[in-house]
Amino acid sequence: MTGDGRVKMMIGAIDYGQGANTTMAQIAAQELDLPIDRVEVVENLSTQTNPYDWNTVASKYTFMGGNAVIRASRDMLRQMKDIAAQVLHSTADHLAHGGGYIYHIHNPERRIAYEQLALGYQYPDGSGIGGPLISHGVYMADGLTNLDHETGQGKPALVWTFGAHAVDLEVDVETGSITILKVASAFDIGQVINEKLIYGQICGGVLQGLGSAILEGYKFSPDNRLLNPSFTDNKIPTMKDMPIEVVPIYIENPQKNGPYGARGVGEHPMISVPSAVGNAVYDALGINFHVLPLSPEAIVLGILSGKESILCTDVNCLPGCY
Repeated sequence: MTGDGRVKMMIGAIDYGQGANTTMAQIAAQELDLPIDRVEVVENLSTQTNPYDWNTVASKYTFMGGNAVIRASRDMLRQMKDIAAQVLHSTADHLAHGGGYIYHIHNPERRIAYEQLALGYQYPDGSGIGGPLISHGVYMADGLTNLDHETGQGKPALVWTFGAHAVDLEVDVETGSITILKVASAFDIGQVINEKLIYGQICGGVLQGLGSAILEGYKFSPDNRLLNPSFTDNKIPTMKDMPIEVVPIYIENPQKNGPYGARGVGEHPMISVPSAVGNAVYDALGINFHVLPLSPEAIVLGILSGKESILCTDVNCLPGCY
C-alpha cells in the first residue's frame, strides 16, 4: 500500500486480453473495500520480480489467482488492524474495515484511515509503530493425483467448468458456404465476477471455435511439406465470420473453494463449437462429416458424393479427400 492509501499489486499471470488484471483488481477492491481505481495491477511483468505462476493456461487464473488475492488482501487487513488496535487501545477482534478506514465496531467514530497506516502510524509526539504495508497471498492446488495407469481414475484437476453450445446455421448447397445464424453458449461459471469480460471470453471462444470448424486447416504435400504456412493461405476468422447472434448464458452454481464461488471460463467456449457445427450440418444435409474444416469445398464434395463422408486412410491426402 502506498502512502496515499492506494494499493499496488503484482501477480504471476500475463493479461493478454482475458482480463486477469481487471478481475484481480476487482477482487482486491472488494476485500479491502476500496474503489477499484485505487487498486493498480502492475502491468510490466518480469520473472525476476513477479511472483511465480505455473503457466498462463487451463482457465485457472480467476480461480487460483483470485484465491491468492483474497489471502493477500486479508493479510494486509490483518496488519492494519494489528497496528490500529494499538493506536485505538483495543483488540484487533473488535475492529472492522470499510470506506478506507479501520474502525471500532462498537464506536465507528474511533477510526484510522488506511493512508495513516500504510507506511506506519505516527503519533503526535513523532514516535511511530508499524511499517510499510506489504502482504502476499499464495494459493496452491491440493489433493490432486496422477491418473492410475490401469483404471484411468484419479483427480488431475481442482475444478471443472461445464457448458454446452447450440448452433443455428444455413448451408448453401450450390457453393458449400456455411452461414452461422446464431450460437447460444451456456456455462456453469459458479459466480460472475465481471460480466463484460465473460461475454468477451465467450464471443472470442465461439469465433475461435468457428475457425477450427469451417476455416482453419493445415495442408501437406505428398512428401509432408506444409503448403499453407502463413495466414495468407491458412485463414483465421475475423469479425466478418462472427455469428449474426451470440447468446451467452451464465449459470451461477457456486464453487465452494472458488473466489466468491467463481470458476474459470477460458478455453471452454471454443472446445465444442466444431462438434456443434458438425451436428448442425448433419441436421441440414444428412451428411456426417468426419474431417475439419467444413470448407465450401468439403461441403460440395460431400453433397456430390451423395453419401456420408468418411475419413481417408491415406496420410498423404489433402483435407477434403474422402
